[in-house]
Amino acid sequence: MTIGIGIALVLPELAREYGRHEQLQRARTEETDQKIQQFAIGAPAGGKLIKDRQRGVVRVQGSSQPLTEEYVQRVVDKRSAAESAYMSVWNWQGIHSATASARGLDSHHHFANSYLVGFKPFTTRELWVPLYTLAIRKEYQYDYQQYAGLADIWQTSRQAFYQKRGDCEDHALLLADWLIELGVDARVALGTYNGGGHAWVVAIVNDREYLLEATSKRRISSWKALPLAELAEGYDVEFQFNRHYFWAKKTSAPTRKYRGNQWIRKSQFIRS
Repeated sequence: MTIGIGIALVLPELAREYGRHEQLQRARTEETDQKIQQFAIGAPAGGKLIKDRQRGVVRVQGSSQPLTEEYVQRVVDKRSAAESAYMSVWNWQGIHSATASARGLDSHHHFANSYLVGFKPFTTRELWVPLYTLAIRKEYQYDYQQYAGLADIWQTSRQAFYQKRGDCEDHALLLADWLIELGVDARVALGTYNGGGHAWVVAIVNDREYLLEATSKRRISSWKALPLAELAEGYDVEFQFNRHYFWAKKTSAPTRKYRGNQWIRKSQFIRS
């Protein structure tokens, strides 16, 4: 997927170390390549998925009572299997768009924040490496093709690394969580791309916002060239979240900014 003009996303110490963006683009260490190849194949021991801790409550701004996963699941259980496969945006005690939930591989709905489980396959100082690793490791596949016609099933960030296939939110969850573990202010953004439902990642580095297309499968082009969010065309964000918070846009007016007065922090997820 072509995004637009690229710009380097680097940590300050990397910029000082290499001095110039052109030098940084040519720098790839053998150690990094070995790590990528090591984790690009295989699965956890025994091929079994680890059970991630997703349970928790959501404290909604302006509400005296938390929104619980039990309440969400009771409501979702009244729907058909096909209906419950869709992501749900929740209003709570008069607060609109307080948070979102989605159905996981365990067939239960969990809050969106809970899918970011604190997972990183390996440590790297080079922030383009997670994006590149996704491209060579994970195949893009729509959920309805993978899950017997169900429209929207989410993988946790850990599951997304070991599951061979996934769609846009699976890619975005893994990438955002990995970057968070590397110390980056990263968020999963939900909205549309050229009119179709989509999920992507925004990373805030040195007070600048970068839009990372987690589903990109480019091979040869420079992976260290990453676009500023303000230059990325076709993306219309509506919600965003990290491990702790859920934001909603104040109005329906499109924006390429992911911070500021056009955003309201609606709720906080507290993992139990």
